Amino acid sequence: MSNEANKQVVLAAIDDATGRKNEVHRVLAQGDFVVTHATTTLPDGGRAAAFDLWQIADGQITGHWGGQEPIVERTANGHTQVDGAAVIDTTADTDATRRVAEETVRTILVDNDFSDLDRYLAGESYIQHNPRFANGISGLAAAVGELAKSGQSLKYSDVLDVVAEGNFAYFRSVGVLAGADFVFHDLFRVADGRAVEHWDVIAPR
Repeated sequence: MSNEANKQVVLAAIDDATGRKNEVHRVLAQGDFVVTHATTTLPDGGRAAAFDLWQIADGQITGHWGGQEPIVERTANGHTQVDGAAVIDTTADTDATRRVAEETVRTILVDNDFSDLDRYLAGESYIQHNPRFANGISGLAAAVGELAKSGQSLKYSDVLDVVAEGNFAYFRSVGVLAGADFVFHDLFRVADGRAVEHWDVIAPR
């Protein structure tokens, strides 16, 4: 099935499959996988930002992994966890997007190499949606520095899944934050060979 057909399978089933009411902001697909990024309303009425990864075979959902974080009203960057660019540029080179984003994740988050952030991220124009971090590479560097000073290091140990379409690339990874095991869901928008925008959800493993 095509990417668009697989997306429609997920969008038709997402509320029933998750047991939540979802307002989907972004959906991308590659091969047998679909990723949704949504504001979700939980059964108790709470609201969260959610990433869900779906596996599709013959028009049916055969696998599902997800994570969510409560919506934060005041963020360090002035953005919400779900706003920003939403339309996929289907003319963009998906393979190039995947390559750029994968190098970014592996260098900065797996190897913890912060020596050349400008090579991977769009400088002070880098738009951040993680509620804890300010915009720009200075915001990222400051937040990582504060984590290190307080002994709360952030390090990814393995990238489990990558889904890219057009100018967007999603990663599901595992790692450690402040000594605890987490699953990390990251979505990057890529332009001119660098990551220009980032959304994420961090969920206990």
